[in-house]
Amino acid sequence: MLVLKYLQIFNKKSNGVDTSVYNIFFQEKKIGSIYFGSYYRPFTEEYSITEEKEIYDKVSLRGAKIYYSKYLEQDYKNGIYNDNYYYYDTINKNIAQIMLPKKSNKGSIGIYFDSVDVYKNKFAIVSTELSEGNKKNF
Repeated sequence: MLVLKYLQIFNKKSNGVDTSVYNIFFQEKKIGSIYFGSYYRPFTEEYSITEEKEIYDKVSLRGAKIYYSKYLEQDYKNGIYNDNYYYYDTINKNIAQIMLPKKSNKGSIGIYFDSVDVYKNKFAIVSTELSEGNKKNF
């Protein structure tokens, strides 16, 4: 266990052989995760967009994350239905993908590095707990 200013980080073996997952706790509540290993998919959001109302009606009834849009191509390219904003920055000569929520109560906070060592291991820290207190702690 590693303790950093009231944050507790516990090792939790992931289901995969090639990546370790560490959970981050604050006051005994899980507020995020750390991923380190040879496989981690960069931040993406899974949903569909359709211009066809009939398809939207059928698929949305099944609980799928789908949106109806008259401007499908533009909305998809601009990430209109994403829960998060994404941008790239350089930190200590490493390119990082940063993820921030569009709304204060929905989305995730995170940072992802594609290659952090000579073995090209990936590293990510992600939190979906978006309370104001957690934003400060995280």
